[in-house]
Amino acid sequence: MPAQLTEFTEIPDLPGIYTATKGGLRCNAIRLSDDTLCLHSPVAGFGDIAKSSLETLGKVSALLAPNQYHNKGLPEYAATFPSAALIAPMACHERLTKITGLTFQSPAILDLPDTVQIITPEGLKTGEIWLCTKTAWLVTDAFAGPAKPGGDATLLKTFPRYGIGDAQTYRQWITKFIAKNPPTTLIPCHGAIVSDPKLGDQLRALTSDLG
Repeated sequence: MPAQLTEFTEIPDLPGIYTATKGGLRCNAIRLSDDTLCLHSPVAGFGDIAKSSLETLGKVSALLAPNQYHNKGLPEYAATFPSAALIAPMACHERLTKITGLTFQSPAILDLPDTVQIITPEGLKTGEIWLCTKTAWLVTDAFAGPAKPGGDATLLKTFPRYGIGDAQTYRQWITKFIAKNPPTTLIPCHGAIVSDPKLGDQLRALTSDLG
């Protein structure tokens, strides 16, 4: 049987944010202000275990592709949740529609709780957006976690070449963003979750030599 997503479980200390994995890939569920769910970066392989866990959490009302590359699971999820809004960064709409045949709306329609913000990093070329709380970042390809819990954050190997459009702009932007919003938890689409009081220092060091 092909690999499938695990059940969705709530992330400790982050109420309303749930996560499931398939191998090294991660899909998250965020509880919206109306108590429905947005699935962030739907991962192909959506089987009975993941479906059953979501049924206990609530209705899925939105499917979010957080950049132009995270699209393989979209047709499967769109068929499973036909009433859910398909959402992607505006810069990705044309490419995603060409690849999937689906039609997308702007992330601006998401009714996120006050604790979660949509962040658009500067200097990238994949349309990547992040969802950020006061202490946690949900990122797509900009950073990765270790293969197993307990390690440090890393750069996804393909990110410098395929993700960055202007390295200086991105480096300057993220330095300022870390200073203003230092995270202690990284929830990457690739790899394990990283929790560290000095996570901001890790991420700053990873981006200091870009460009």
